[in-house]
Amino acid sequence: MAGLLLAACNSTAIRVGGAPDASVKNCVAAAARELKVPPASIVADKGTTPRDGVYTVNLRVGPQGRSAVCTTDENSAVIGVVYKRPE
Repeated sequence: MAGLLLAACNSTAIRVGGAPDASVKNCVAAAARELKVPPASIVADKGTTPRDGVYTVNLRVGPQGRSAVCTTDENSAVIGVVYKRPE
């Protein structure tokens, strides 16, 4: 199923909570690189726009679905990727 969802991330029509598709794609690529996991194990869960021009994309990483968050600027450049603390 993750492969199917990743394929959706490669679509030019995907929007996750208002984040542009380029932001979602860049977040998946950056998360794979930073968190040292295969891109196919990352699913874009939802996204928000907390401030003008800054997008937050929530990610599920790996078979356990560990939560991570990625932020991008208005040009879809990744600002950062971090795992979320367990609640």
